[in-house]
Amino acid sequence: MSIVKLGSFSEAARQLGYTQSSVTSHIQLLEKELGTALFERMGHSLMLTADGERLYTYAERMVRMDDEAHAVLGKHQEPVGSLSIGMSETIAEYHLDKVLLEYARLYPKVTLRLQLGSSRSFQSLLRKNMIDLAFYLEEKVRDEDLTAHELWTEPIVLVSAPSHVLAGRQNLREQDFAQQTLILTDSNSSYPSVLEDMLGKKGVELTRILEMERLKFVRHFACEGMGVAVLPLAAVCREIKAGQLCRLSWGGREWNMHAYMVHHKEKWLSLPMKLFMKLVHERMPKV
Repeated sequence: MSIVKLGSFSEAARQLGYTQSSVTSHIQLLEKELGTALFERMGHSLMLTADGERLYTYAERMVRMDDEAHAVLGKHQEPVGSLSIGMSETIAEYHLDKVLLEYARLYPKVTLRLQLGSSRSFQSLLRKNMIDLAFYLEEKVRDEDLTAHELWTEPIVLVSAPSHVLAGRQNLREQDFAQQTLILTDSNSSYPSVLEDMLGKKGVELTRILEMERLKFVRHFACEGMGVAVLPLAAVCREIKAGQLCRLSWGGREWNMHAYMVHHKEKWLSLPMKLFMKLVHERMPKV
């Protein structure tokens, strides 16, 4: 399973404490025993074959049953094991940073793995059982195979440098953004996609779109007058108060997303997972 999650024989070997040749040898013996290939290379990518996918499903069940057996029969006085969490950068940095720190201090025997990313990537990882929990921003989680707990409302804002041509203008309309540069986080995030859809429906063509994977680069480019940025308010409060960025008034409307804590409906809730979810509910404001 480590090979699939890490996408590499060498990385799996390093994490498990084996040599790469040992891991390769084990896979070759398993393939010989089953009479089929489990992996294939597509360029630089390592992928499961159809038979590999089927075997992976059984492997997941075996690992889940092993975890359940240890939880039920084990005599641990405190939670042990691992917890893999996916979070959007905004949530990790501005909302759950203290929760993560508190959890790590409360449960030192739990290996906490944090992965930053976007809603679309996390939905895929949840379905592949490659992460336990995910926290991300969406208008609404409608996936029937996912269980979503709404945590809070997150305002989304348009900001620019004070020197930008749109700064200070009141009640901007979609057409005012024509021929403007839009600075976004990566296209897998939900709120930039929503904005692009809204502008597209009005026939608004942007001069160009700059995509940055990290919030700090989006902020930096916006502060330097390179265009209009769309970001959660929490990520730019400091810059707005300092006068480095201006919040643009867009037709007097409010634009909100919602923060969700999400796991797969068939996911077995381990003790480390339950305790983290409980801590989040205790520390976060109620919606």
